[in-house]
Amino acid sequence: MQIRTTGSFNYARATFSVLRLTRIAMLATYLRMLTGVMLLIQLTACVGPLRQRVLYEHGDIQIGLQTDLTTERVSPPVLNAHPHEISPTDMRVLMESVEVSGWSGIILGLFETPRSFPVFTAAELDFIAEPIAHAFQLAGPHERVFFLIPGNKPAYPYQKEAIAGALFFRDQYLYMVLTNHYAFPPTDPGGGEERDPRDTKGMKLWASTPARPATVPPEKEPKWSAFEKVHIALNPKEVLRARTETPPPAEAAKPVPPASVSPIVPAQGKPPVVNEGTGREQSVDTDLRLQIRELTNANLDLRSRLKEQRTEIETLRQELDRLRKDLKPHSFQKPSNRTPPAP
Repeated sequence: MQIRTTGSFNYARATFSVLRLTRIAMLATYLRMLTGVMLLIQLTACVGPLRQRVLYEHGDIQIGLQTDLTTERVSPPVLNAHPHEISPTDMRVLMESVEVSGWSGIILGLFETPRSFPVFTAAELDFIAEPIAHAFQLAGPHERVFFLIPGNKPAYPYQKEAIAGALFFRDQYLYMVLTNHYAFPPTDPGGGEERDPRDTKGMKLWASTPARPATVPPEKEPKWSAFEKVHIALNPKEVLRARTETPPPAEAAKPVPPASVSPIVPAQGKPPVVNEGTGREQSVDTDLRLQIRELTNANLDLRSRLKEQRTEIETLRQELDRLRKDLKPHSFQKPSNRTPPAP
């Protein structure tokens, strides 16, 4: 009787120990979950939602202010140099100093080296330079100026392709972020689905001569998100100084009067200077480049689809031949299996 009592006591003691350990483990799990929730709430409170408001709207063109989340991705948070005073003329010079290159899908990137061209046309700069300069005067230290310029092509599949991005001043730099450009047709995902927002079409931003991109120290580089892969930094003072000291193409291409032309000039082998400095000619040249690029993209896409169709047809033809070969022996095997009659 005493042995049974001792065994029951030990069993109850072991059961109590197991329950206590289970309760301790559950309590530790709850504490870890509570800590994770508190950290998530703190991070959400620090980053905050992305809010934007439109300040200028002309047709489908929109310019406004939005929350700059790059200011909250570091600790302690950084501030943009906003409000910022800049003239519309200087703003236009800075924006026309940025060029973009890219391609549609992967095929064009394999067969052709993409060439850069201005992000904005002269007509687009006439509309957006002044509103963007005015928006910087109203921007706060945690905001940036966004722009949206739809193209002239019909929407495919749901909305028009557009020039979309943002600008902000920080330290002594001007940053431009580009998320889309209507010059590069999107990759067709099939089934009428929308374009993947992470698809940047191989875009890259460049600084046109004589401007140069700024080299930002790593500790001052903004913390970009996964959707902000295409960006560039400019030093406004250096760009404006370089563009001011370098004469524009229209001045450098002034014709020389016939009386002052020396007979030695043709012997030097210099080509005749062509007046390409007007904004209208530059705009026409940009439009022609865009049309040529679009035609090239369409041609390569058609070639790819034609090649795929040929491959599918050849595969189906081989499958049909194989089925025919499989069916022919069965139709002639029956007479061959009969035993010849006895003599």
